[in-house]
Amino acid sequence: MNRATLRVVPAVIIMFFCLTILLPMGAAAHNVDAPYKLVPGMPFTYFDLSDIFNQHWVSNYLRGRPIVILTGHRDQRFEILKWADLLKREFGDTGAAHILWVVNLRHVPWNTSRETVFNQWRSFGAPVPVLMDWHGVVGRHMQINYNAPNIICIDADGRLVFHQIHTYMPDVYTAVATQIRTVAMMSPGMSKPATLNPAEVAAGNTLAPTPRANAKGTRGNSY
Repeated sequence: MNRATLRVVPAVIIMFFCLTILLPMGAAAHNVDAPYKLVPGMPFTYFDLSDIFNQHWVSNYLRGRPIVILTGHRDQRFEILKWADLLKREFGDTGAAHILWVVNLRHVPWNTSRETVFNQWRSFGAPVPVLMDWHGVVGRHMQINYNAPNIICIDADGRLVFHQIHTYMPDVYTAVATQIRTVAMMSPGMSKPATLNPAEVAAGNTLAPTPRANAKGTRGNSY
């Protein structure tokens, strides 16, 4: 065996030794950071987000009242708007639940400024607080389909109750609202959801989204 070979062999042995130590450590680190899916009953992900008017919303400070989070791609904003209108009227205005619209901004183009995003959403005029989630915190442990409206309900103790993915339809809204109403009724001391009295039902009154332009939703500039 020549001298060149003698120099290479120890180097190979050292490299192999380092790999046998570092690879398991890397795998362990990967497992620690591996994403997991939240299931009903688990504590919801902590979040501290600002809305488009710079008001802070911290999940821990919202305890004591259910939270309903709406989210989806910006192209779905008019569909989500239907949910926001009704949920605000039935649960938000009465104080029965917090109704929040969370916008995942992880993939905003690098050449789009935060000021532009804020102005776009302010001009959109959503009826509920719109929270800017620049790091995708809310959706990190949820299997969110951003191609449709997502409705996430968290109970008064901060635990996930359900995650539904639906475009707005009256019967679907009724089913989802019934679930939220049940959660709200279980929150001690909280205001109760809006309900129609028998006279209003007999008169044909129903909760329905506020008519708005472009109700079908189109691709636009807002995020």
